[in-house]
Amino acid sequence: MYLIALIVATGLLGASCSTTPQNNEMAVKKVIDEQTWGRKNRAKKAVKVYTRTADGYYREGFYDRAIVYYDKALLKLKYLNRLNHPQAAKIYVRMGDSYLKLKKKKLALEFYQKAYEIYKRFYGENNPRTVQVKEKINQLLEG
Repeated sequence: MYLIALIVATGLLGASCSTTPQNNEMAVKKVIDEQTWGRKNRAKKAVKVYTRTADGYYREGFYDRAIVYYDKALLKLKYLNRLNHPQAAKIYVRMGDSYLKLKKKKLALEFYQKAYEIYKRFYGENNPRTVQVKEKINQLLEG
């Protein structure tokens, strides 16, 4: 499919020889940009699907499966360069909750701290999300 699009974009199928190399380069760039946009759009949709799936597993009590799907969502966010975004922080909190349910406090603390740093950077110290994650961190450190 990529090869066909590339051939059509470069004008090799039934086009006259009057096209300039600059026009060919622009056509190829447009095809590549559209493909990149498509990959990014699919990755954004995948983040939503993985997160919803993980949330479902979490609600049902399958915390280990939830972690797998949260991890997949984070991998897609990494592809999108959004690991330092509040969307990733939300997933970090959920992963921390899942690890806490599995009694893996050290891992839970690690994910809560990642979420806290992101929330603090985006929303500040007094935001309810930041305060809530800070409370979870304090509870783990005390207990």
